[in-house]
Amino acid sequence: MMSDMSNDNSYKEIALSVFEAMNTSNFSEFEKNAADDLNFDFPGADRVEGVKRVILFFKILLRKYNKLTFTFSDVIVENKKACVVWTNKGEEKDGKPYKNSGITLFHFTDDKVSFISDYFKDTSFINSK
Repeated sequence: MMSDMSNDNSYKEIALSVFEAMNTSNFSEFEKNAADDLNFDFPGADRVEGVKRVILFFKILLRKYNKLTFTFSDVIVENKKACVVWTNKGEEKDGKPYKNSGITLFHFTDDKVSFISDYFKDTSFINSK
């Protein structure tokens, strides 16, 4: 099945906008491209439902860090899905260095993000207090 290249490019841009939002703490562009009933699966947390709650979750997550920067090395888009391979590094609130890598899977419905799921290399933070 052939994919629509213009949609593939916009799916890629929308997926990458999540990481730009995390890097800048500005979620307005991402919110425009997310479905109202967006679902987010994050390791160690219950599923977060609704775009407003997902953005709130992102903002609360970012409070754990003095600085956190995401970079990506690859984006794969096919069949209304995108997968971003990323690394991040930064500094936790206590000054401890932090880094991780993983992938984030995006599903699109009606050209908006409808589902996000994160998969991490290092999940030790899940049990840390």
